[in-house]
Amino acid sequence: MGQLGANAHGEVLEAGRVPDCYLGLLLDPAEDAEAAGVLVVAPAALLHPVVPQPDGTVLYELVTGHPDRTPQELVFLVDLAVELRAWPADTWSKVGVDPQAVAAAVVTAQEALALERPAMTYVRAQLGDRLQRQLARAARRQ
Repeated sequence: MGQLGANAHGEVLEAGRVPDCYLGLLLDPAEDAEAAGVLVVAPAALLHPVVPQPDGTVLYELVTGHPDRTPQELVFLVDLAVELRAWPADTWSKVGVDPQAVAAAVVTAQEALALERPAMTYVRAQLGDRLQRQLARAARRQ
């Protein structure tokens, strides 16, 4: 059983269940004139020794083991925060996890420089798919 135990629906995180999903970390622009970027992170990076633990492990469990997670999915910290609400310890502070410290450990100068066009193309496609699903749900409700 994972660090969080069972949620309000009796579901538990199964870490590694969906290993081919990704965490998107927003990058602050170096200068005000630059657009913000996104670093697409493989979940295994959250388990690296430079990442504060158990914080990285909890994020890894949420990213790869959430019952609703699908292959190739791109999730952001805000998505994980929303999903965390289903657990009794429903906030990062109650869990004792600092997701910003994890993000800061993962985002290094080399990784930020490695953000090239193929990664941005992937992010744009993922965000486009997500927006299309939200629009389709909204249209069905009307």
